[in-house]
Amino acid sequence: MRGNSQLSRSANPCVRETSGMKAPVILLLTNDNGLEELVAEALSEIGGVSHLVHDADEALEIVCGVPSLDLAIIDFEHGPQGVTLLRAINTVCRQLPVIAITRDNATLACTCGAAACLAKPVSVTRLMSTIRELGLEPELAPANQ
Repeated sequence: MRGNSQLSRSANPCVRETSGMKAPVILLLTNDNGLEELVAEALSEIGGVSHLVHDADEALEIVCGVPSLDLAIIDFEHGPQGVTLLRAINTVCRQLPVIAITRDNATLACTCGAAACLAKPVSVTRLMSTIRELGLEPELAPANQ
């Protein structure tokens, strides 16, 4: 795969493994450095792993090739590519929730199947709230395992 797989900036990734938490796996499609940093900050709070890609082809490759993917975050500033990608994701992987982040295409993104649409500029608090609403916080394993 061409996408850059990267572990989020977590304080101590070993703690996640020993505490029995399943870290969410998230795809991020953006060319916006500010949004990339915001998602990395959000992931550091929940101990997630992200696949960062910069074009729709790479994003679809990740969707098709990473079965453990829990969420996709698409910077909808990609114009027609964003709409095409969102429709393709919904066709290939209907159960994958997608958060569309956009300046002015929220209605279009929701119409095309986004689980949530956030207007730019988005805050870490709002992104975390949306991730929680979609049920993607890490789950603790039962204590007796």
